[in-house]
Amino acid sequence: MISVDEIINDFDLSQKFTVIRSTGSFIKGLWTEGTVTEIEMWGNVTNPTPKDLDQVPEGDRVTGAMVFHTKQPIYVTRAGAGTKKDPNAISDKIIWRSEYYRLSGVSPYIDYGYYRAVGVRIKGD
Repeated sequence: MISVDEIINDFDLSQKFTVIRSTGSFIKGLWTEGTVTEIEMWGNVTNPTPKDLDQVPEGDRVTGAMVFHTKQPIYVTRAGAGTKKDPNAISDKIIWRSEYYRLSGVSPYIDYGYYRAVGVRIKGD
């Protein structure tokens, strides 16, 4: 297989962004955020295609979306989110150009050396 991971971190094509990864759980029916970790990453940031937006229900709203490519793992909400079994199973958020994006879909192209994620813009943190 051809690895395209060198393109992801190419100086001329990549940008820095911050991934916000947090834990949390439901306490008495309310979501309580736990430990928050900020991870600086490099990668390509592009506009979504119409196909990307079809996969994201929020994609056609005014909030906007971006696609992030990186060599490091990034996550969306998965089974066990917020439970003792897996408190880390909630979606990462990305800060890019002072905007927050919640990841709504990740394609792990690990065989090609990268991860591809669609992030939908959210207000605040």
